[in-house]
Formats: sequence, C-alpha cells, structure tokens
Amino acid sequence: MKNDATKVAVLMAVKNGIDYLPQQIDSILNQKQCEIALIVSDDFSTDGSAEFLHKYATEKSNLTVLPRTVSFGSAAKNFYRLIMEADMDGFDFFAFSDQDDLWLPDKLTRHTQLAREHHADGVSSNVVAFWPDGRERLLDKAQPQRELDYLFESAGPGCTYLMTPWLFDKLRAQLLEENSRAKETALHDWLAYAVCRAYGHKWIIDNQPTVKYRQHQTNVFGANVGLSAKWARLQKLKQHWYRNEVIKIAKVCHKISTHPGIETLIGLLENKDRSSRIKLFFYAAKARRKMLDRFLLAFALLTGLF
Repeated sequence: MKNDATKVAVLMAVKNGIDYLPQQIDSILNQKQCEIALIVSDDFSTDGSAEFLHKYATEKSNLTVLPRTVSFGSAAKNFYRLIMEADMDGFDFFAFSDQDDLWLPDKLTRHTQLAREHHADGVSSNVVAFWPDGRERLLDKAQPQRELDYLFESAGPGCTYLMTPWLFDKLRAQLLEENSRAKETALHDWLAYAVCRAYGHKWIIDNQPTVKYRQHQTNVFGANVGLSAKWARLQKLKQHWYRNEVIKIAKVCHKISTHPGIETLIGLLENKDRSSRIKLFFYAAKARRKMLDRFLLAFALLTGLF
C-alpha cells in the first residue's frame, strides 16, 4: 500500500452476524486503492461473531474490535458508540458498514473521488438488494434532493455512507452534547445526512449502486419491497413513530441550521389539530425526494395518519 493512499476508517456494528461477517469483512478489506481501518463494535453476540472477530483481528492488523461495555439494544446505538469512540486521527474519510452486505470492489475509490470532485462532505449511493432465492432489485435513492428532505428521510442505506472528517466531527459533537436529541434518534444514517444538510454542506447521492444489500429475516430496516414490508412501515406510521423521529431530527437541525422554516415545522408537528395538519400539507412538496413519496406524505398529513 502506498503511503499516499486514501485512508478510510470503516465503522461496523455487529450483532449475531456470523453467517455473513466473513464475506462482508473481506469485501471491505479488499477495497481498491484505499488503506482501510475496520473498527467493529459487537453488541454481545451469542452466535460466535465475537469469537470470530477477535480471532480474525489477530490475523489482520487493520481490524480493531472495541471492548464490550454495555448492551446497546439497537444498531443505531451501537453505531453511536462507534462514532463517539473511534480514533479520528489520520483518516481522510469515515464510512459506515452493516454486518451482512457485500461491498463492490471500487465502492470507496468511487465515493472518495466523488467527494473530492464535488467538494461534498457526505456521499451515499443506490444499492442492489438481493435475496437468498437469487432475486435482485435496484433500490433507487438518487432522486434530486429537496429543500427539507433531510428532515423527513435519510440519503439511503447507511451502509453506503462516506463522510469527511469535518462531517464526522460535527456528528460526534451532536452525540456528545449533553442536551442534544441526537442520541435519541433511531436511525444513525438519517441523523448523519440531516447534520450535513442542516449545516448547508453538500451531500452527493450516487446513482450507481456500490453495495449488494442483503435481505433476510433479521434486517433492522431492509428494502421496502413487498406487501409485508409496506405493511410494517404503515404500522410505524400509524403509531406515529415516523412523526416522532422527524421531530427529533428537526430539533437537532434547528440548533445548527439557519433555515427559517424548521422552528415553524417543529411547532406544527407538535400540534395535532386540523389547522396544523393543513399547514403541514404544504411542506410535503419539499419533504421527500420521490414524487410518489411526496403524494403519500401529503395524504398522510391531511388525513392525520402521519
């Protein structure tokens, strides 16, 4: 490896992933033209994942397994631990990784080039979802960004994210701030995208897929494909999980953004009367990247489903 190779710290949260870890780790450590440091946090796996990781770390000097502390209970909280504790010194970029996907060999090379060419602090991409029966499907997340989409959705699967040290430091600062709502948010990838956009910095969503996104029964949030997946997300919508997450994200962003509409949005979200629903309706056009999602959000806002 040349001394001038791009140095990337890859953060991986693990929980009972032994069936997929060997392939995924190899796909990360074999990235082209980058010097990789893989930093892993295991959330008290019971399937042999921890033992595998510690053994593999004795063979790979660029694999670090953080010591166990407490059980996190969710992938996001495990990632927050990684963000707060990972060594930042000497890295050109930081990336998130799930335990069960497959990275295409030039993922990091492509995304580091995009970040530099476009002076972007965040990069993500489309993915190809794949199932045990051999099915594959492109998941397109690369629609044009909207004015406030970062308050209502992530930039796509977090396993594609690449961040500059500037963004990583800002994300860490939010998690370390005593009165921030950041640690309460349920999705680390959504939070990272929101922090970047709230500061007014550029985020690139690459239309070329760079990750094969494995689908199985234990996905935390998998591809939104099929009736069962859509039904599960509808239930979260009806239980106001989504609305509550938007409020948390908006409160984080309000503290760091100069956008005049965020404070108004928070007030409308915290009121559930008819007048507030009607006013929220007019946010739908700038709240989601896909046109269908904008229509569905507008409908949910008007009917009180959101």
